[in-house]
Amino acid sequence: MKLHSFSKVWREFVFSLLLLAFVGFLPSSVIGGSTIDKFLALDNQGKEGLVEAATLDDLGFLRKITIDLIGRIPTRKELDRYLKWPVTERRQSLVESLLEHERFSDRWTAFYADMLRIRTASTGGGALLAYVHKSIGDGKPFDELTRELISAQGRSDSIPALGFILNDNVDPMALTAATAQVFLGVRMQCAQCHDHPFDDWEQRQFYEMATFFGKTRRVESRLTRAIYTTEGKENAVLWPPERKKSPSRAPIDAKFPFLLEKFDDKPSHVSRLEAKRAAERLKLPSDEVVSLESLLDSTEATIEVSSRKKGPAGFDPDEDLKGQNAALDIKGDLYKASQMRAELAKLVTHPRNRYFAQNFVNRLWAELMGRGIYEPIDDYSEYQTINQPKTLDFLRKEFVALGYDLKDMIRLVVTSDAYGRGRLEAGHSAKIRIDSEMAFVAGSPRRMIGEALFDSIAVAGNLEDFKWPSGANLKTVRKRQRVYLDEEGKPKASPPAASLPVAGNPAMVPMASTASAGGYDLEKTIALDFNALLARDDVKEELEAMRMRSEQELEAMRMAAMQSQPTRRGKYKYVYVEEEVDDNPRYSSSYRMASPAAPDHFLRIFGQPGRDRLGDFRDFSASMRQALMMLNGKITHEAARVGSFERLHSLLVGKKKDFPAAIRRVYLGLFTREPTKEETKEGLAIIRDSESALEGMADLRWAMLNSHEFKFLP
Repeated sequence: MKLHSFSKVWREFVFSLLLLAFVGFLPSSVIGGSTIDKFLALDNQGKEGLVEAATLDDLGFLRKITIDLIGRIPTRKELDRYLKWPVTERRQSLVESLLEHERFSDRWTAFYADMLRIRTASTGGGALLAYVHKSIGDGKPFDELTRELISAQGRSDSIPALGFILNDNVDPMALTAATAQVFLGVRMQCAQCHDHPFDDWEQRQFYEMATFFGKTRRVESRLTRAIYTTEGKENAVLWPPERKKSPSRAPIDAKFPFLLEKFDDKPSHVSRLEAKRAAERLKLPSDEVVSLESLLDSTEATIEVSSRKKGPAGFDPDEDLKGQNAALDIKGDLYKASQMRAELAKLVTHPRNRYFAQNFVNRLWAELMGRGIYEPIDDYSEYQTINQPKTLDFLRKEFVALGYDLKDMIRLVVTSDAYGRGRLEAGHSAKIRIDSEMAFVAGSPRRMIGEALFDSIAVAGNLEDFKWPSGANLKTVRKRQRVYLDEEGKPKASPPAASLPVAGNPAMVPMASTASAGGYDLEKTIALDFNALLARDDVKEELEAMRMRSEQELEAMRMAAMQSQPTRRGKYKYVYVEEEVDDNPRYSSSYRMASPAAPDHFLRIFGQPGRDRLGDFRDFSASMRQALMMLNGKITHEAARVGSFERLHSLLVGKKKDFPAAIRRVYLGLFTREPTKEETKEGLAIIRDSESALEGMADLRWAMLNSHEFKFLP
């Protein structure tokens, strides 16, 4: 038996090697950007007036890709290491080091959180964010993660992927719209009420897809308040819609309305996926090995095909691929577990569903290039004009071939010539700049996302650690507090607010004051403990204990628990108290904050979306609030000040002071480049005209932090 299992694995291994050899399965570093650039060149043939921007120099490339991949500007240590690498190997080594950087998961969790609309304050939201973060760190393929999110079933505190379903309150209609828009890039929610006025989606198709979610129920324990999902016997989705006032409404069969490809001959990108998955299976124990067919065609759906016409948007560019309509017909007896959603998850992520791969690569392309190949990125339509259809088709096939791997896909994009180009200078007309940017022969102006800007200010100002000795910045602050009174009118003792969990979640607490340690958190934000959020509760003992108690005992326990909870009812008054604090701040990563942040927080002011609705993207438009936040904000002020622990301090005061060296250090630290002669001259004038060199340098750093060069990518 063991010999048979081994020979089967060995045969599959040899098969995978043959596929690697004959279908051209090359690492993405070998495929490289040259392939992307060739397809872009084909797509741009015949377009007049395009001007190709110059390639970024080494330091410009370092700054751009560091911000994109790990969400902040490079540190001085990272800059020095980069310059020591051989020139011919420098950029490739940088890409690989950033892909393995500890901050990579933080940065790209923000990308996933925007796409999936993750809100840490919602039920299961914090655990879902932590789970996505761990999945990125573990290299989990996006198709596998998606299947888990769509089909998750169970208790929210032990199944973190359940947060996606709970985010829409297990509403079949909301989940249908979200699944189509988030994972397939199609806005079909209009079809919930009527046939789509601008696309081909019919109301019946929306209801047929909603049926996949129709049996899922959200349940809350009255005693423990635990949230979980289960499958009911009856489907809640009925046809025709209630507002049509039909005398008879009945469950409608579940059907997947999106077109799947049918291949006369298996294309190379699917063969490469098979080879990759076969090679991955060799790492599993023999009893866990499954067939290729179960990986690619494991759906229990009955596939029915019908012909369709080629769309005008170039949706079916290959002659060997024929668009087909796959219909899934599931009767009403699959109500155990979450079989209907499991079937839907397979179809959404199936290699023959080009919508899935196309949607993700377009979102990723927009994140790294400043705009999608089609816009809006979640509103694909066959009536839409796509300027680079060949490039889009190559990218979506490559994503499948690479096993839906995030890092491999990022590597493919950032090693392209298109990514490495800078922006056109202002001397060109607006039309030329826009046309060239839309053709991706010139970079688009891109401001850092809010989290990257926040963390970059902290890095630029050396605020990741204390830069002052303890006690150097003592000051007295006056605070207004509400004090509750007892029956005699005396103040009651109450626990400090910072120790109270958020929404009852012990893994989400306000960042505690660290005045005793020489500093405190200035933003009053919520720190997330990802490990605590992923800790799965063992409810076996709890359930066993509940079985042994009578209903009367349980009710008594519930009432006692309610009475023991602190109450805020009663008399109170406001008082002013003075507190001495050590104004010596340091900042942790903004990517580890609860999200979305409060509406008046730095991150929200700089475009972080509220994630409370579909199509809620980051806002990169400028505003007066942003200008005031940068001009007068605490973090900008603290980043500008020169602390005595900074290396910069010794270059400005004392016997070894060196103003030109200090200016050079600041330019490399903030702008990731050397200062020009004119900039050095201006910097010296600012320092010498100030009351002290420290104040002059603080003014220079403050001005640089408020410049467009700091906030925008090269």
